[in-house]
Amino acid sequence: MDRRACLRSPSLLHSCFQWTTNPQFSIIQVVSNDNDLGTLASALQAADLAETLGNENATFTVFAPANPAFDNVDVQSLANNPDPLRDLLNFHVVQGEALTASDLQGRESVTTVEGQELQIGSENGTLTVGGVPVSQSDVEASNGVAHVIGGVLIPESFPRRVSYDLAAQSNSGVISSGVEGTVTFWEYNDSQTLVTLSLDNGPTGESVSHPAHIHNGNASEGGGGIEIYLSPLDGTNTENDGTSARLVNRSFDNLAGFNGYVNIHESVDNPVVVAQGNIGANATGTLGARLSLVDNPTMNTKELTAQPNEGAFSNGVPGQLRLRELTADQTLVTVRLDPDDDNNFEEGPTQGSLQEATVSHPAHIHGSGGAIQDYLSPVDGTDSKARSSQIVPNDVLNSDGIYVNVHESAANLQYVVSQGDVGSSSGGGGGY
Repeated sequence: MDRRACLRSPSLLHSCFQWTTNPQFSIIQVVSNDNDLGTLASALQAADLAETLGNENATFTVFAPANPAFDNVDVQSLANNPDPLRDLLNFHVVQGEALTASDLQGRESVTTVEGQELQIGSENGTLTVGGVPVSQSDVEASNGVAHVIGGVLIPESFPRRVSYDLAAQSNSGVISSGVEGTVTFWEYNDSQTLVTLSLDNGPTGESVSHPAHIHNGNASEGGGGIEIYLSPLDGTNTENDGTSARLVNRSFDNLAGFNGYVNIHESVDNPVVVAQGNIGANATGTLGARLSLVDNPTMNTKELTAQPNEGAFSNGVPGQLRLRELTADQTLVTVRLDPDDDNNFEEGPTQGSLQEATVSHPAHIHGSGGAIQDYLSPVDGTDSKARSSQIVPNDVLNSDGIYVNVHESAANLQYVVSQGDVGSSSGGGGGY
């Protein structure tokens, strides 16, 4: 019997396998000596908790996720962020008591080292902790007891991130085999979520920008209309990284439970779907560590002036750059266009002199010599909010003489419709 099947079927839990009890070993030794708890052992080492759980002068109850429980957890990202990893693992530990299964069955909850309560219950006769079934109870150790569980317990305070796979979609366009990618929701604050897109193999190399949206419904059931515009991906060149970002006014819980899916399209002009994937209520995402956001982020605004040109947007398009500090070394750069120059930024999509000129507008950060220093996300000309964002390293933004160009389209990069200084030369003490 496959251990993964055992963990996912409570009726099979006790008949499939048993972990070894050895009261001569500490809890960390019990965990480290069992291959089926290897992922947990590595995580405890990365979080500097191995020594704590090896302390013979302390007593612990540990709820130990078996390896398959980590299938939808980005353990590497957590290992690179020991503080949130430590909080996560401490939500699996009760200190000061060695609570057997019979002890737990007499309680409604226990207080974890992380500080939050963990609910105790029962499902079809199987003991559960935090709603997760116990696959083996009462694994004795010299300094306490462990209970093997079939899932990872997530505290409410955990700074969350969840990613969903986007599968390549065959289509009749220029990228006929489609592309694979990932959409990730990063918890930003109580009412906003940072949504990032990435293509598995980087930019497509096509002379188009790829619009992307969150749709209502389930993709396998035909789906529904656009709920949220995401920042398009720049397909041009091979030097950009095939990513985009957008800060949306939805809470993390709202998006992580949303009945929806994501589409990435070939272009505004040819909206065939090149990548697609269910999200939220329709899919099981992969949990990871949130960005190490700075407290009280600095924000700054730079003006973009309309640039007359010989293209479809002959008068140019005014706008703004909004720069929001994210981490110690990253800034969220948002391009906002204002087609009717009323400082509203919400009035509707951009329009050229011809109706067929509705396109996505690539944008780049240029150095003092004119070369592209970084790719920003294109602005979808059909987006009523006419904006897009990208995460940019601070060292790019804090250079002298840098500026941003916003272009008519990927096909007509020679026409600049909006331009503005960014770095310290534009005032404001640098990029943000």
